[in-house]
Amino acid sequence: MPPRKCVETLEHMCFMVMAQTIHEISVELEESPETCRMSAKDLSEMVASLPSIIDENMITKVIETIHQTVSRTRRAIGMRTCLEVLLQPHVQRLDLSGLFFDMRLPGNTNFVIRNVVSERIGNMKNLTVLNMVSKCNDEILNIISKQCPCILEVIVSISDLVTDQGLIDLVNGCPKLEKLGIYKCWEVTSEGIAYILLHSHNLEKLQCDQLGAVMISKLRRSGTTFKLTHFEQTHSLFEPLEEDIAWVGRVCKNLESASLFVDDESLALVPQLGPIKTLEIETSAVLGDGFLTAITNLGESLAILQLNCDEVSQEKIVLLGNHCPHLNTLHISTATVEGDELLVNPGNLFSSLTSLHLQVWKEAVISNECVDFFLLWCHKLESIVLKAEVEFFTDRYLEKILASNPLKETKRIIFASDKHVPLTLKSVHRLVESCPNLEFLGVSSWDVAEEEFFQIRDHIKKNNYNLTIL
Repeated sequence: MPPRKCVETLEHMCFMVMAQTIHEISVELEESPETCRMSAKDLSEMVASLPSIIDENMITKVIETIHQTVSRTRRAIGMRTCLEVLLQPHVQRLDLSGLFFDMRLPGNTNFVIRNVVSERIGNMKNLTVLNMVSKCNDEILNIISKQCPCILEVIVSISDLVTDQGLIDLVNGCPKLEKLGIYKCWEVTSEGIAYILLHSHNLEKLQCDQLGAVMISKLRRSGTTFKLTHFEQTHSLFEPLEEDIAWVGRVCKNLESASLFVDDESLALVPQLGPIKTLEIETSAVLGDGFLTAITNLGESLAILQLNCDEVSQEKIVLLGNHCPHLNTLHISTATVEGDELLVNPGNLFSSLTSLHLQVWKEAVISNECVDFFLLWCHKLESIVLKAEVEFFTDRYLEKILASNPLKETKRIIFASDKHVPLTLKSVHRLVESCPNLEFLGVSSWDVAEEEFFQIRDHIKKNNYNLTIL
């Protein structure tokens, strides 16, 4: 049976009560300041008396409460006061990403957010982390460059207000910078990216989908070496010359991961980047000799593989199992799984796998042999996501799987299809009984009636299981 939910910790309860109180008072201060129970000054002094780590956690909790209000009322009342109160000088880690990922805000509210951050961030002399996805601008980066010399990580992706100049200021003023995220910063040019690489000497990770093209075209003859641990080129097709990719491997000795949009021929060059552990590949080409070369040479080091392609053959799946004994994560998204030979796992392939995500799109059929190949033999699986046309996936079929592999370690299971998965309420109960660590079960396309769904959800709630069913 799944584990029981733990009793909510006193710490979490206190955080949520404080967050709700701060938000409520901030709303009162903006709507009816003359009758508010506390002044803005007193509220700010109360927050300032808290240890910095509590204030930092309070920022994320208050954003959660703001999200609930915005979702319910479409109003962001109280946000300005909350930020003015919480953005104290002692803050070291400022995470405002929830203002992007958790809610959609109007332009005038985003303007307010930027103004408050601009006013407050200059006093945060010990700031080490800033996550301001979609809300940042050059002015904020300029202030950081002058007032926050200890900054190590800055994430400002998805912004049209961050330009080359803001990033140049940041790099020049913050020599300790180790991680910078600038995905989809549409006003940042290749010249700006090259400047970052040349002048940010401690940079270990640059989240930028044009990294490879800029390095090779702008820095090939610079004589510079880099501390980068991640290499990527996904903005456009990566078609390097062999000497170019060999150069990248020489000047980036610390590479551990790569994300690439490539053809099969260029895949053969990937091992020259070094013994990388994580590889994310997107390709529209048929996987051929280039893929074979890459996997053969990277096999011993590869731990995580994410593959997005039009077609993958059963033979390539066996190849992966044979050459990658330490692979713990395999995510494949493809239009079809092809192959004439019977797909059989002798029992030792993918024995280290903990995460399997297999999505076959365009409503393509996946064979039960392919599912058997993994689910019968991968005893360490913690996450299973299978999205395909799986008419064979019946209650009886699942019984056969669980009889061989009870999925004792599995925490997350999703079996889904745009059409129909012929699993019933019986399989829900079977998985709940078989998987003692199960925390999430996706049944949205199963043959489970609405009444049955509410029945099992009420059963989970009544027994206090730590399990979510959607």
